[in-house]
Amino acid sequence: MKNAAAFLPADPVTMENGRAAIKDQLQHMAELFFQGTPVAALVQFRTEFTDLLLRKIWQQFHLDEFPELALVAVGGYGRGDLQPHSDIDILIVAPEVIPDEVKSRISPMTGLLWDLKLDVGQAVRTVEECISEGRKDVTVATNLMETRLVTGNAATYESLNAAVREPDFWPPQEFFQAKIAEQNNRYHYYKDTVYMLEPDLKNNPGCIRDIQTMLWIAEKALGIKTIRDMRKNKLLSRIEYYELSSCQDFLWRLRFALHLTISKPDNRLTFDRQRAIAENLGYTGEGNAPVEVLMKRFYQTTHTVHELNKIVTQLIRMKLFSSEIPRRTVHCQPFIFRGSLIDVLDHNIFIKKPEIILELFLTLAEHDELTGIYVECIRSLREARRHIRFLLSEKKECRELFKRLVANPKSLKVAFPLMHEHHILGMYIPRWNDIRGLMQFDMFHQYTVDEHTIRVLENIYRFAYEADPRFTLFRQVYSEIDKPELLSVAALFHDIAKGRGGHHAALGAPDALYFCKLHGYNRFESKLVSWIVRMHLYMSIVAQRRDISDPDVVAEFAAEIGDETFLNYLYCMTVADINATNDNEWNSYKDSLFRTLYFSARDAMRKGLENPPDLNLHIRENQKRALAPLVKIGLSPSLVRKIWANFKPEYFIRYQPEQIAWHTSNIIAHRNEAHEPLILFAQNQNTKCTDLFVYTKDSDGIFARVCAVLGSKKLNIMAATISNTNENYALDTFSFTQNDGAPLPADRMSSLRKALSGALQSADYKAPEITAHSERLGLFRIPTLVTFLKDREHGTSELEISTLDIPGILARISSVFQKHRLSLHAARITTTGERADDFFSLTNSDGSLLTEEQKTAIQKDITEILAHGKE
Repeated sequence: MKNAAAFLPADPVTMENGRAAIKDQLQHMAELFFQGTPVAALVQFRTEFTDLLLRKIWQQFHLDEFPELALVAVGGYGRGDLQPHSDIDILIVAPEVIPDEVKSRISPMTGLLWDLKLDVGQAVRTVEECISEGRKDVTVATNLMETRLVTGNAATYESLNAAVREPDFWPPQEFFQAKIAEQNNRYHYYKDTVYMLEPDLKNNPGCIRDIQTMLWIAEKALGIKTIRDMRKNKLLSRIEYYELSSCQDFLWRLRFALHLTISKPDNRLTFDRQRAIAENLGYTGEGNAPVEVLMKRFYQTTHTVHELNKIVTQLIRMKLFSSEIPRRTVHCQPFIFRGSLIDVLDHNIFIKKPEIILELFLTLAEHDELTGIYVECIRSLREARRHIRFLLSEKKECRELFKRLVANPKSLKVAFPLMHEHHILGMYIPRWNDIRGLMQFDMFHQYTVDEHTIRVLENIYRFAYEADPRFTLFRQVYSEIDKPELLSVAALFHDIAKGRGGHHAALGAPDALYFCKLHGYNRFESKLVSWIVRMHLYMSIVAQRRDISDPDVVAEFAAEIGDETFLNYLYCMTVADINATNDNEWNSYKDSLFRTLYFSARDAMRKGLENPPDLNLHIRENQKRALAPLVKIGLSPSLVRKIWANFKPEYFIRYQPEQIAWHTSNIIAHRNEAHEPLILFAQNQNTKCTDLFVYTKDSDGIFARVCAVLGSKKLNIMAATISNTNENYALDTFSFTQNDGAPLPADRMSSLRKALSGALQSADYKAPEITAHSERLGLFRIPTLVTFLKDREHGTSELEISTLDIPGILARISSVFQKHRLSLHAARITTTGERADDFFSLTNSDGSLLTEEQKTAIQKDITEILAHGKE
């Protein structure tokens, strides 16, 4: 390692030579890093170079002519922990008043630092001002605890240091409470989990900030400054000390590699960065294997840090608030309650009697007054994990306790999340360790497979027992389930086979069946759980990718499910599952889809699957209900029926009576302007989408033009229903939202109507140029699958397309329909993360089904045009 001074410019620092010096020093650090130099030495090297550079600039602007001034490093720079692109926080401090001449020199100095592209945070204060600001804000106070004198007056710096160490400057108890509150808020912001797919290396639970928080409160409470000191003061055992030191080294190395890779001050380990970093750190393998190995190590590390953070903060709390610690309250052997925390009397009991581990979590679920696990009990669990070499499910006593856990609804909220947090599920379920920390390489999921599973369990409890108005139907359906514990077992296993290759639902079903038999569930119960696991994606596919307004689709779905009991389990599983993927996936539109499919299938089951619905009766009923409000506003029944005579029968099946009335009244009012398209908007209160209704003379490309216009306005099409009348008018509806999922504001409707009208009336319409897809989309390898489903008798040819959700995808697909002169009857648009799964109901222009030759040609054309869009 070269001397840090060797990189400084020989002449006064300018933007040009300063940037060159910084670049050379960074390049040298990168070479040392890849040669295996410890990161602790590199960050110290970076700190030393920065100190020298700032001293030179300080003198260059003659600030050394003011002898009472001190240039102080604070925060991470004060700790001497400068990663390649870390913030450089400095404080210029004076004992009393800061002269105006000093301020006039500081301004150009700051300008030079910014010109050098250093991420500098600067404050200019007196000692008194520093203390005053620190008392107001615990973050400022924390920065003042981590200071170093870079240059200037040592006495000024020492007076600041002495003031920070005064007992009335954030007393230890107040500081502890403020930092724990700050940590809890940070945890909530990052979803209270160490298992985010794209984590922030600094701020996520279990990451670098957790280690720093331990040290900050340990210093304030006990004068401890290092991890080694935490061991000396018995906050950490010998093993815990080595674990935490190793974790810090790994996180530092990972952050260092991230900064070198992206060349900017950002701590997010996003998908597009993970592969490059894995390769830079020496992880090898095919496909995503290097990233999977890296991230497995990352999640192991963050889990350990998070667990040790709980231990250390709890021990410091006991030291600071010893007078408030309640006396021991013996509950029953082998547990005692220490206030709201549970402990064991014999700290070797978990090794001697492993079934007590499960009894511990069952007790937590059964007692609302308990909020967590006492520090020594956590240590006992960690010791048991190291010693027990068999699966707990091999013991009969454990199996009986596990069944009691599953049968207690509170376990879903309390026990299972804690069992996951302390790595107990992997000691019980044979395949759990395969999914622990398992990545999911898509933009749909937000969490690893294991964390997603735990959130499904928590959702079941929340939706069933908490009064969230969005899940009223869930609560109603759940209350009708005889054995909700079977749903919980299915939830535990629904993704257990991910990462094995193949269809995870089909592969996981036998695992669930074996587990149920091992635990003594009867044959029906075991098969039901296995069925839920195998079918847990089916309702989602039908609701989002099929035309559920088609009675045949509903009848087929109901026949596949079989009976109402199975439907109830599947509905609850589906809703809990979708809501556990990410924060934005569930919305009113999707709620309405699943609600509609559930009630439609239930009605079909109650009427008897052997009795298909009478479509003519359904049509007459819808017409009757639509006619009433039309007559009420003064329209004659004969006029209405004259209009309806032009509509095809399937129109009255696909639309609800209120929609039929809305369409009809506006078509009648529009008769005198029939040469122009009728374009209407309505806000759908059920789906929270904006509904678009288009009524115009039919011609090739209407669907393509509407899709192109909506796409150019950055609007997301959720569904479309395409019809035409006997007089050759198109009668199309689209449901769409803005990018944020909200309906279109009223003030945007006029301009959108104008754009649509222009596109539909143009003789030589040219679609707006489609913007290139983002680099982020390019990370994902989604093969394009173009599949024709089995033709329905006297119906339509149904096409399903799964592909990458590139910009303008619908416009591209519809151009193929236009080329082959196809009539589009319905469309279902489903976007999940980076993936598009779209469904179309098609015929030839004469209403006939597509031939096999046509299907082959269409598949080829769609595959080619979408492949071109991915380039």
